[in-house]
Amino acid sequence: MNSRKVSEDMGDCRAAQETLEAQFERFRDHCIIIRRDYNTYYQLFFSDSDELLKKVAGHFFNDISEIMLRDWILQVCKLMDRKAFKVGGLEFETISVELINSRLKDVGAFTDGLRELSKAILSYGKKLIPARNKRIAHLDKEYAFSDEMLGVTSVEELEEFLKNIQLYCDEVGRAIDVGPLDFSCSSGPGDVLDLIKILEMHYEVPEEEVGCLLK
Repeated sequence: MNSRKVSEDMGDCRAAQETLEAQFERFRDHCIIIRRDYNTYYQLFFSDSDELLKKVAGHFFNDISEIMLRDWILQVCKLMDRKAFKVGGLEFETISVELINSRLKDVGAFTDGLRELSKAILSYGKKLIPARNKRIAHLDKEYAFSDEMLGVTSVEELEEFLKNIQLYCDEVGRAIDVGPLDFSCSSGPGDVLDLIKILEMHYEVPEEEVGCLLK
């Protein structure tokens, strides 16, 4: 066997591995953002703080809720993009599940477990994509005059999606020797919990009051 050819092949494999690692780390960073934003949203609007926020600045926090929800759908749908698309004859790659899977296949690291996790993640994304395409990223004329709800999922489907992106990232990390990284918790100094504590110090909400800011 030609030693030069072997050297070139080894160099190509090494380059492919390095490309995969860099692209996966960007992918995982994006998943961390998705999880962080969910955690912040949950702490604001689904942790018994809704009456406090309504009393402090109900309209403001309602606006924040809508903004965060629209952006979260956009960020999640990025994971569902095709691995590449063409504009004006030029091809552009996306950091997406499809791209990472393609890179894993290139280096022989794509597993049955990753295939199943990918299917589950993409299946959840398919339910959000109509909301992104027709209401958020674009204002579809038909749906602009429709009351139909788009992008609706159950709590169970949401929780399963969050679990699956964690599992997917951990399995890819192990497969390419980057290692797993638990990003389920995103609390830290100056986070939403600190904001709620400050608001609680200045406002008292009667315990018997119940309601939901998102009504």
